[in-house]
Amino acid sequence: MEHWYTRDAKPCHTQKTKKGAQQPERPTNLKDAKKLKLLPSCTNILRTINMPWLERWKHQKIVEACFKRPPIADESQSEYESYILRVAFDEVDKAANLGTRIHANIEALVKKEPMPNANEADYARLAIHKIEELGLTIQESEITVANEKHGYGGTTDLAVTKGKSCGIVDFKSTKTREGEPILPKLGHAAQIAAYHVAYWTRGEPILDNTIGYNVYISTTEPGRIDVMSYDADELRKEWEFFLNAAAIWRHKNEYDPRSSG
Repeated sequence: MEHWYTRDAKPCHTQKTKKGAQQPERPTNLKDAKKLKLLPSCTNILRTINMPWLERWKHQKIVEACFKRPPIADESQSEYESYILRVAFDEVDKAANLGTRIHANIEALVKKEPMPNANEADYARLAIHKIEELGLTIQESEITVANEKHGYGGTTDLAVTKGKSCGIVDFKSTKTREGEPILPKLGHAAQIAAYHVAYWTRGEPILDNTIGYNVYISTTEPGRIDVMSYDADELRKEWEFFLNAAAIWRHKNEYDPRSSG
């Protein structure tokens, strides 16, 4: 589901359905966004860029599903196709749901509230311990932001400071293999740059005291937490990349959500 935000940074991911509809709400679409002058999320914008790693992973899942269960009896091609796609991407949903639960636990831990998913509490504890090891001070968590000047919104995990430096931390849950490094995926650092500009500089250029971190939480190697850090120069490059992606998004969707658009 695509995520959208109002110009005062309020989530607007769904719309009320008409009276008598089976569901009380439906996902917000582009037509709604144009009418309500909503801002697309950072993730929406970055999806316009081809992600080779993501496409390769999807193909692998489809091949795995086909290999495990070939067509049976008089099953039609369309029936088989529907089955394979459902099975192949079931893992995507499971991974996404686990990531959501981990983020909910982290938010609760930061706010000193009971964690809603007690059986998975260790992920959050280790993640916050890593933040402490890095010497970061948490200013806010789970913050919704809106950048009208450049036309986007989003929700970022942590706004942090370290001495005179300020930045953004973004948590990512991921599967890992022992001995193999976690490499940042295309778009991860760009997301941090976009959040930083929306939260810290209010649409203005990235300053020299900017820092950013991707904290990768392994869901297959208990206790493994890897960190990728970015300085101001790296994040300036990622910000430029994000702006180019935003321009492509506007052209593709024939919608300019910028305040000056």
